Amino acid sequence: MKAIVASITPDSLAEELGLQPGDAVLAVNGADNLEDMLDYQFEVSGSEYLELLVRHNDGSEEIYEIEKDPDDDLGLIFTSPIFTPIRTCNNACPFCFIDQQPEGLRPSLYVKDDDYRLSYFANTYITLTNLTSRDRERISRLRPGPLYVSVHSTVPEVRRQALKNAKGGEIMKELSWLKSLEVPYHCQLVICPGLTDGDSLRQSLDDLYTLRPEALSVAVVPVGLTQYRDKLSELTPVDQQSAEGVIGIVEAFKAKHPDAADFVFLSDEFYFKAGRELPNYQEYGDFPQLDDGVGTARMLLEDFFKLEKELPHSVGEPYNLLVLTGKLGAMILQPIATRLNQIDGLYIDLLAVKSKFWGDSVDVAGLVTGEDILDQLSQMDLSGYRAAIIPSVMLKQSTEDFLDGRTVAEVSQALQLPFRVVNDSYSARELIEKVLQFQALPV
Repeated sequence: MKAIVASITPDSLAEELGLQPGDAVLAVNGADNLEDMLDYQFEVSGSEYLELLVRHNDGSEEIYEIEKDPDDDLGLIFTSPIFTPIRTCNNACPFCFIDQQPEGLRPSLYVKDDDYRLSYFANTYITLTNLTSRDRERISRLRPGPLYVSVHSTVPEVRRQALKNAKGGEIMKELSWLKSLEVPYHCQLVICPGLTDGDSLRQSLDDLYTLRPEALSVAVVPVGLTQYRDKLSELTPVDQQSAEGVIGIVEAFKAKHPDAADFVFLSDEFYFKAGRELPNYQEYGDFPQLDDGVGTARMLLEDFFKLEKELPHSVGEPYNLLVLTGKLGAMILQPIATRLNQIDGLYIDLLAVKSKFWGDSVDVAGLVTGEDILDQLSQMDLSGYRAAIIPSVMLKQSTEDFLDGRTVAEVSQALQLPFRVVNDSYSARELIEKVLQFQALPV
C-alpha cells in the first residue's frame, strides 16, 4: 500500500500544483517512511515550507517545493488513511464474523484487520493483542484517540477463552496503559450467553468504570451467529431470557453508579429481543456508539416524529412502495410505516427480508444480500410497486455492491423494479424524501 491520491480538494494548493488522482506521495520533507495519515499530518501541519516527492501515473517522479501558511492543508485526499500493510488479527474468536462467512466471496471480506490506526481513522474495533514495540512507541508519541477496543470481558480467564489467545487476558493492563497516556477509547462487550454475560459482565462494567474519563463509553452488544460455523466452537445466541438478564445487569450497574448514565449503553437488539421499550432519547447522551447499533432506532424514530408535521395529507395520484430491511429494521420502522400509510394515496409495504444467505439467526439489515432479496421478491407480484427502498447499510461502504457481490442495478434489473437507496440510515428526512419523491410523477 502507498499514499495514493484519490481526489483533489477544489481550489486547494494541490489543485494549483496540478497534482492528479493516481499520483503517489513518496516522501514529505525527506521522510520516505510514511506509515499513515498520522505521519503525513505530522509533516504537513504547522509547516511553512514543504518538499513533496511525487510519482505520477506515468512513472515519472517530481519534487514540489511548497510555501504555505502553517495551518493550510494541501488538499490531498488519499485512497486509504493507511499507507503500509494493515495489521491483522492474531486471535481466534469463535464469534468472529469473518470466520462465519462462506467460501467464494471477495478476498477483501476475509481480511481480519486489528489495526490501531484504522481504529483511530475509521472507528474499527481492535483487541490490543498484537501491538509491537514500534506500535507502542508511536501510540506513546502521537497519542491518537479516540480508539475503539473490543474488550468482551475484563476477567482474564474469560477473555482468554473468548479470544482463544493466551495473551488475551491482559486487557486491563493495556487499557490502564492507554489511560496513563491520556489516550481516550470506547469499549465494546460482545455478549455470548454462558461466557461473557452474568458475573463476567458485572465485573467488566465495574472494571471499566474505574478507567474513566479515558474510557469514554461501553457498548454492550449481542453475539452475531451465522449458519457457517462448522469449524467453530458452539455458541448460544441471545434469546429473550438472556436479553432480559443482560438488561437487568446494566440497569443495576447504572442504579449503583448514577453518574454513569451516559457511560454504558445496550444495543437496540437487546430491547427488541426482550420485548422492552427503547430508552428515552436523552438516555443515549451524545450517541457515541451508533455504529454498534446503540441508539439507532431511537434516533431514527425521534427524528421522524419531529418531522411529522411536515408530512403532506395526500400525494395526489396513488402509488405503492416496498421498503426492504431486516427483521430488526422492520420492528424499528413499523411505527414509521404506519404513520406514512395515513397519507392519502400512499401505500407502504414493509418487508423484513429473510437471511437465507447467512441463516435464520441473522436479522440485521446490514447483512441482507442481493441474493436474499432476489430469492424472496422473485416469488412476489411486484407489478403494483413504483419502487423498492433499501438502506445503505445493506451495501459495502461507498459502493452499490451487496456483501455477496450482487449490485443494486443487477438486482433491480432482475426484478424489473427500480431501487432507491437511503444513504444516511439514521436520517428520517432522507427516508421521507425517498418515499415522497414519486408524488409528482405520473402513474
